[in-house]
Amino acid sequence: MTHALPPQTSPTGSSTPFWQLLLIWLLAPALVLTAGLARFEWRYQDRIYPGIQAMGVDLSGLTREEAIAALQVAVSSYDLPPLALRYGDRVWPLKSEELGVTVDIRAMANEAFAYGRDGDFLHNLKAQWQAFWQGRQQSPTLEARPGDIALAIAQRTAYLNRPVSEPRLSLNDLQVVVSPSRPGKWVDIQATKAEVLRRVRSGEGGVVDVVVHEVEPAEADVSVGRQAMEQALDRSIVLADARGEFQFALDPAALSSLLDWVPDSDAPGGVRPEIREEPLRALVESWAKQIERPPLNARFDFDPQTGTLIELSPSVDGYALDIDATLAAIQDAITNGRSQVTLPVQIIRPAVPSDDPASLGIKELVAEGSTKFKGSSAARVKNIQVAASKFVGVVIPPGGIFSFNEYVGDVTAANGFEDSLIISGNSTAVGVGGGVCQVSTTVFRAAWFGGFPLVERWNHGYVVSWYGAPGLDATIYTPNVDFKFRNTTEHHLLIKPIVDTQKGILTFQFYGTKPNWTVETTKPKYSNRVPPPPPLYVEDPDLPKGKVVQFDWPVEGLDAEVSRRVIAADGTVLIDETLKSHYLPWQAKYRFGPGVTPPANAEVVWAKDQ
Repeated sequence: MTHALPPQTSPTGSSTPFWQLLLIWLLAPALVLTAGLARFEWRYQDRIYPGIQAMGVDLSGLTREEAIAALQVAVSSYDLPPLALRYGDRVWPLKSEELGVTVDIRAMANEAFAYGRDGDFLHNLKAQWQAFWQGRQQSPTLEARPGDIALAIAQRTAYLNRPVSEPRLSLNDLQVVVSPSRPGKWVDIQATKAEVLRRVRSGEGGVVDVVVHEVEPAEADVSVGRQAMEQALDRSIVLADARGEFQFALDPAALSSLLDWVPDSDAPGGVRPEIREEPLRALVESWAKQIERPPLNARFDFDPQTGTLIELSPSVDGYALDIDATLAAIQDAITNGRSQVTLPVQIIRPAVPSDDPASLGIKELVAEGSTKFKGSSAARVKNIQVAASKFVGVVIPPGGIFSFNEYVGDVTAANGFEDSLIISGNSTAVGVGGGVCQVSTTVFRAAWFGGFPLVERWNHGYVVSWYGAPGLDATIYTPNVDFKFRNTTEHHLLIKPIVDTQKGILTFQFYGTKPNWTVETTKPKYSNRVPPPPPLYVEDPDLPKGKVVQFDWPVEGLDAEVSRRVIAADGTVLIDETLKSHYLPWQAKYRFGPGVTPPANAEVVWAKDQ
């Protein structure tokens, strides 16, 4: 018997189980979502996620460089929220430029790009979702220069800083005044700057209160200092020298004007007196001028017959005040409360004292020089006598320098000199003191032939007949042109002038102790002789008709040389020199009246050209 089998369903048939359909239904959306998410992330892998804005600029889908470019445009119109400083009722606005505020655009672009990428997967998805649906407004990334902020604060608040004032002692009309203490204040720039910088970075703006600290003064007792000041001013300081010749005083008023009282924790009462050196030095210098007296050398005459010295005028000690030592002594008196100060007056002994004439070594004739003035006018003779008298009794110490101008003084009528012919510029003219160079020339010759070293000597501008052979003259013109020589002996040297008006001879004798040298001299030698220029005629309408008056005489120009050797007893040559003098040619000069015709070769100066 054959049985028929029931029908079977093929495995490949179209009939699908339910669970498979359910699985497909559940997985399909997930696959679609995953694919969409992958596509989204792939699209924005190097771009800013959608919904992110900064400074009013939509940065969605932009690369970082594109975001930087977009923000660069926006930043030019960006305004920082208002920011100001405040202290009490004063408010100071702050400008972005003075704070050095800048917008860090690159940091903003980097921050926008990092949003939705800087966490784990779910955190990033959430951030991307919120940005997409809700949007994200990114704050500007701001920075400022701390130094500029500190400067802006300091410039506005400098007046608030005030040092602590301790109780202060001062003087008012010799009365001690106590100024009360006062707290100090200082602006805490660091703390204030930190808050300003925080406000800038956060973009908050607003008003920042300036941080100010107060410092209370330390307690101080000024009573001891007050007492010290009152005691210092309740006395005078008397200053006198040991010999009792000079005395000065600083009374309380003077002391008050010369002192400052300065804080000193080591001093009694916390204050000490400090001298105002400049006014005190000026005061002491005025005392020094009153005290100052140069020493005065003794003057002597020598009697060659008896070999004795005769005192003509005694020596006088000089005085000088030691200014620095006086200042120190006054400071010491003020500090230690003394009322008596010994003035440090220095006694200056003269180089030529009169108390021991025998020690001067003046006992014999050492050198001598002479010139002739016979035929001089009465005024010229008078000037020679006056000038020579200035040297009576002069003594030069060993090593000392003789200066003609030092002793002759000012050549003026007030000093007894009269008008006579002198060399003035390029002409012989009438002037005070004509004949004084006769005296300087005579002293020069004594020094020259005596073997003394010359320190300064000038010849005349042209040859002067009064002085004999050219080359042995010495002109002076006070105070600039001088004649000087040095006493190189070991003893004092007495200068003795002798004026013989009968014979017309002027002699200068040097007395001392003969040095151990001999002097060899040569006669003058002449060269480069130049004849006088043509005569000069000067028209003078005041002269009588046909009158001609000569006022200068012709002299040839030349160069002169004269030599000497000074030889010590042992043969050592002490001086070997040649004295050179250059003399200009000198023309004859005339004044002429109306009706005179000058010579053809003459140089003429007409009245209209004068």
